Amino acid sequence: MIDGHAFLGKSIYMEQSSGDLISKMDRLGLKATVVIAPPPGPFYEDANNLIRERAIEFPDRLIPIFRTNPHLDGESERVRIALTDQGFRGIQLDPKNDGYGVGDKIMNPIIQIAKDLGIPVYIHSGDSIFCPINAVADYASRFEKVNFITNFSQRDYKVAMNKNNLYLMTRPFPTLMLKRGKTISLDIDKLIFTSDAPIGNLELELKKVELSGLEQEAKDKIFGGNLKRLIKIH
Repeated sequence: MIDGHAFLGKSIYMEQSSGDLISKMDRLGLKATVVIAPPPGPFYEDANNLIRERAIEFPDRLIPIFRTNPHLDGESERVRIALTDQGFRGIQLDPKNDGYGVGDKIMNPIIQIAKDLGIPVYIHSGDSIFCPINAVADYASRFEKVNFITNFSQRDYKVAMNKNNLYLMTRPFPTLMLKRGKTISLDIDKLIFTSDAPIGNLELELKKVELSGLEQEAKDKIFGGNLKRLIKIH
């Protein structure tokens, strides 16, 4: 099992060390976790360095994603170096915390790098005017060769299901929807299990999967099968 999105480090919102995370993974049976520096920004250099160091320390357990703020001068070059020379496997953009709208032209140079290198882009979405899920879907249509991963929304999930290059993180896991037989409309092949731990609760999200009644084949896809198509996982 792989957790497709969790936070590592310390911010005003949370704190999680690699030791605590690895211990929890071992206890709950997770093979690996995609780790990202926590919000808020606007600067992430030290936080990204920590992610890189811990991924080097635990190369089979932690999958590093580079959190980037496109407002910063020289950020495109830092992104390219992170992806080509420093072992990062993808990009995280956070319009809400860093103060720009999904689709803003300042995103384009960074997305172009993702396209050139064939790496996925996480984009935080939600009810904020900066990043509604339908805006992420529209933006994904402009870069069809880039795979985007964004937050699940029970209200607007169908707009994401219509985009071949847009995947949804499952937190909060849609247990009731799946129990009511909506596996077709949700498209299991587009869902990626995520906990957002420790802001989210890993144990709770795993329990929701258990209660959903999904067959093992569907669980295998959600717990890493789908993610492996997007990120090179050893």
